[in-house]
Amino acid sequence: MKNVFYFLFLIVGISTYGQNTSFEDKYKVEFKFVQEETKEVLLGSIIEIFSGNEGIDVGISDFSGNINFYLKKRKIKHNKIKIKVYGIKCMVHEQKLILKNNLKKTVFLKYGETEYTNRKKLGEFIKKLNFAEPDPFLCGTID
Repeated sequence: MKNVFYFLFLIVGISTYGQNTSFEDKYKVEFKFVQEETKEVLLGSIIEIFSGNEGIDVGISDFSGNINFYLKKRKIKHNKIKIKVYGIKCMVHEQKLILKNNLKKTVFLKYGETEYTNRKKLGEFIKKLNFAEPDPFLCGTID
C-alpha cells in the first residue's frame, strides 16, 4: 500500500510538471484595435511587428478586435519594437513601443486612404504585403 501511494504521487507530479508551460523568455503582447472616431472594434486588422530591421511576427485580429503574441526576448533588440497596423478602410498606423514587461495596448486607427477596404479581399492584401511563410505546426507528430 505504501508503494502504491508513492507511485501515484510520482505519476501525478510528472503529469502536473508536463502540463506547465514556461513563458519566462517571452513577452506577452496584447493589442485591441479600435476606430478612433466611432470607437468601433476593428476586426480583421493586420499587424506586423518589427525589431531593428527584422520582422518578428505577423497576425490578424479576431472578431473582437483582439490579438495576442508571445514574443521571444532574444529576438527583440534593445527592448524596442515597431508595429505597423493595417485596418479596414483605415490609414496605416505605425508606432514604436518599448517593452519592459508584458504589454496590453489599445491601438486607435483613423479612417483614410488605403488599399485594404474590404474584409473579403484579405487574402489578396496579405499576398501584396509578402509575409514570410509561418513555421509548420507539428502538434502530435514525431520528430
